[in-house]
Amino acid sequence: MQVPVDTALVLIVDDNLKNVQVIGGLLRGAGYRLNVAQSGEEALNSVARVIPDLIVLDVMMPGIDGFETCRRLQESEETRAIPVLFLTALTDEQDIMRAFEAGAVDYVAKPFRAGELLARVETHASMSQLRRERDRNLDDLNRAFDHIERLHREQDAYLRHELNNAIGPILGYADMLLGQMTVDPARQRKWLAKIRQGATSMRDILTQLKQLQEFERGSAALNTRRMDLVSELTEICSELQVAFPTLSALDLSVNVERAIIDGDPTLLPGVFRNLIKNAVEHVADMESEDDRVVLVRLGQLNGSWEVTIHNSGPPIPPERLKTFFDKFNSTKAGGTGLGTSYARLLTEAHGGRVLVESTEADGTTLMVQLPAAVDAEPPDADAEPEPEVAGA
Repeated sequence: MQVPVDTALVLIVDDNLKNVQVIGGLLRGAGYRLNVAQSGEEALNSVARVIPDLIVLDVMMPGIDGFETCRRLQESEETRAIPVLFLTALTDEQDIMRAFEAGAVDYVAKPFRAGELLARVETHASMSQLRRERDRNLDDLNRAFDHIERLHREQDAYLRHELNNAIGPILGYADMLLGQMTVDPARQRKWLAKIRQGATSMRDILTQLKQLQEFERGSAALNTRRMDLVSELTEICSELQVAFPTLSALDLSVNVERAIIDGDPTLLPGVFRNLIKNAVEHVADMESEDDRVVLVRLGQLNGSWEVTIHNSGPPIPPERLKTFFDKFNSTKAGGTGLGTSYARLLTEAHGGRVLVESTEADGTTLMVQLPAAVDAEPPDADAEPEPEVAGA
């Protein structure tokens, strides 16, 4: 079924060709689009292909007359909303009542006056288009509400799951400390570190969700300054190499001394920390030492800096690649599923883009592309300020 747009579409149904020509000329002159049928059967076939805004229907026709045609239109959910304007020489009250009972919205008596017919057509065609527009808007709103409700359900379930996971160890280690206050200090420090780690995880989850929501609403603002990707990546890789001692290598390779961009120093490092950490976690527990390797490369690409993060672990299934940057997409035990979504939104907010490729043969590669700063030389923070010139 097609929905007409712009100018209203009127279907004229009359077995008398002269009537069709007269009515058609009148409506076409008023700017309406027209379809024509010369029997009830043709009319039903026509609306099965294209839904008109109004049907001008002759009552007295051979075969399926106007009453039966209208009744059949009322039987179908897809066609019952089409307004039908009867054109009839029958003016007996019972015939008129029969027309309304069959589903007509109005009638014009033959012989008709041009002005009256045009006025009735305009009224009902306009009302039909308004109803169509209302229904489309309601459908859009319902879809939007359904989507929002689904996101809220996912977010609530996610928060309950992740925060419960973080709270459990906090409570457990706290109980152990309370129950064994005489335990050796080294063990106490270890338990306290676990409590701090759990609390930090909860804070990071809530902070990341808040930032994601702000960027999705368009209410977040970046506070950019000159940043050096080389130093940021070096620091992040060093931290993760220590945090994952089972990793064989976290190899950072750069072919430049500095890579200067304009970025938010409080937000942008999280892009690389999330993506590199995901890659490390993907291979950190693999049996082969050769597989426990993550390669991070930095190079130039068409006026941008490109950071690639590669691992040779199991490939991401094709169905998951489609939702890789969606929220709550993690299938990993204990995974938050927010890191990739956060990375995409932050990268795009900085004018860049992030891509992923994953195959059995080549492993998984993430590519983060960010525009290079226009001025290649950042301000030297260690330089002595220039002396003021008297009289300047």
